[in-house]
Amino acid sequence: MPGKTLAPNNLRHEEINPAQKEKRERLKQILKNLHEAKTEEIPRIRKEAERYFKDIDPKELALAEQELIQAGIERKEMKRLCDVHLEIMKKQLGGGDKKIKLPDWHPIQICMDEHKIIQRNSRKLKRTLEKIKLLGSLEKAKRQINTLKELSHFFVETEKHHKREEEALFPRLEAHGITEPPQIFKEEHVEFLAKKKEFYSVMMSDTSDYKKFVAAIEPLIDFLAKNLDEHIYKEDHILYPMSLQTLEQEEWKQVRKKFDAIGYCCFAPADIKNKGVR
Repeated sequence: MPGKTLAPNNLRHEEINPAQKEKRERLKQILKNLHEAKTEEIPRIRKEAERYFKDIDPKELALAEQELIQAGIERKEMKRLCDVHLEIMKKQLGGGDKKIKLPDWHPIQICMDEHKIIQRNSRKLKRTLEKIKLLGSLEKAKRQINTLKELSHFFVETEKHHKREEEALFPRLEAHGITEPPQIFKEEHVEFLAKKKEFYSVMMSDTSDYKKFVAAIEPLIDFLAKNLDEHIYKEDHILYPMSLQTLEQEEWKQVRKKFDAIGYCCFAPADIKNKGVR
């Protein structure tokens, strides 16, 4: 890697001033409170968290979560906790919907462009399922079933998107001491792949029973539509801003080379399609 090499667990404590350290400790305490809250305490703690998350830095949030995991909170529990404060972050981090402006060649721009396509097809999944349910039979829904077959293939192909993150981006973050967030995202990727493959298998199988067919695909489509949307939100608002804060410019050029070597799933990046020069 160009530039300085960091130890895997180096969180750059030497760069944290007392005010930053105090702020991170406060953030960790709020996350702990969300983790430990009794049912009747949740509304109060959520309001407190909403106020605090308003100006929180994505990298600070990720590093606070990482320190809690290293202190003993299981990664599985942190994923559950992420779901709790995801709702809060949608109000706060995404409230102003700050746009990340990057050139077409940049790996993060490529990933965000792919996210738009993935979300568009996720919505199409739901609409197509609802149409099949309204039509009420396999015979009447032939065209919609063919659409789902095409979409099932598309979602399996999007694993290249995750592969690029895991093999090109995540190792760079880990070299800078950001180790736990990539692991959480990797675990979600594994879960998504299993559901995508199951969905593809159902769509490629012969079926003659309308009710069994709908019963098989509905929970898979519901899972993918809901969880991919939340996963993308976390990447766009936490993972990617944190990565931009962390990696140096020369590193992004190396990430892009790795992206090109792995290949693309949804489209040709704009700079290739338009024959631009990076």
